[in-house]
Amino acid sequence: MIYDIQKASLTKRLSAFLFDFVLMTMLVTGFMLMLSTILGYDNYSHELQDRLTAIHDKYQIAQIEEKYKDSEEYNVSFEEYQYMLEEERAKLPDEITTAFNACINEMDNDSEAIQLYATIMNLSLVILSFSILLSYLVLEFAVPMFFKNGQTLGKKIFSIALMRSDCVRISPTVLFIRTILGKYTISTMVPVFMILALFFGANPIMPLTVILLVLLLQVVLLITSKTNSLIHDSLASTVAVDFQSQMIFDSPKALNEYKLRLHREEAEKTEY
Repeated sequence: MIYDIQKASLTKRLSAFLFDFVLMTMLVTGFMLMLSTILGYDNYSHELQDRLTAIHDKYQIAQIEEKYKDSEEYNVSFEEYQYMLEEERAKLPDEITTAFNACINEMDNDSEAIQLYATIMNLSLVILSFSILLSYLVLEFAVPMFFKNGQTLGKKIFSIALMRSDCVRISPTVLFIRTILGKYTISTMVPVFMILALFFGANPIMPLTVILLVLLLQVVLLITSKTNSLIHDSLASTVAVDFQSQMIFDSPKALNEYKLRLHREEAEKTEY
């Protein structure tokens, strides 16, 4: 029947996703630059760099690196030295190990450098999180509210609409749940924070497990759900449909009235 769900093809959904992903990346980058300027991220970064450079200069790190740069056996940068094993360090000249160890020790105990580093890390998380959030609010909430029927720019181009699984038009509340709780929180920020945890040296078991579980859940829902929905659509009870063939009703009452009208028309055609 005409009010049955006319699911959008996976090809069209993927095309719309890729288009929106490019826009999302551009918008996130723009918001990050804006927030970085407002919050003074570069100032903290330069201040930390100046602090670390002063410590390096104190122990003549650059001069030692320059001295041994032509040596195949002892050509080790300060950055490489920090990740070397103790047995590897023991093979280096005392001049290198003494200066490098002293520099590392002072950096690790410099309260000002530690505070600046913590500030930069916190700002990075805040800037990234809010940039993604603002981008979702613009592209996945404000734009669909403007176009109606849950259409992003990508969905508009590829004639895809969003509706509730009962063929009723989505409300702002449903769209907000789908965008913020589903797409932003679960589908995006959970994997992002796990990747950041890996980047900052956390035990990889938990982050990788969480990422794989989220991806596995996405795949299972896509394959097994009747509407081929992902986490955000399953959470909000929404479905992506072909806009040209799908009838979307303004309310459950309008849907019931349409069903009753069809029933009456069928009844009038029936011969007794």
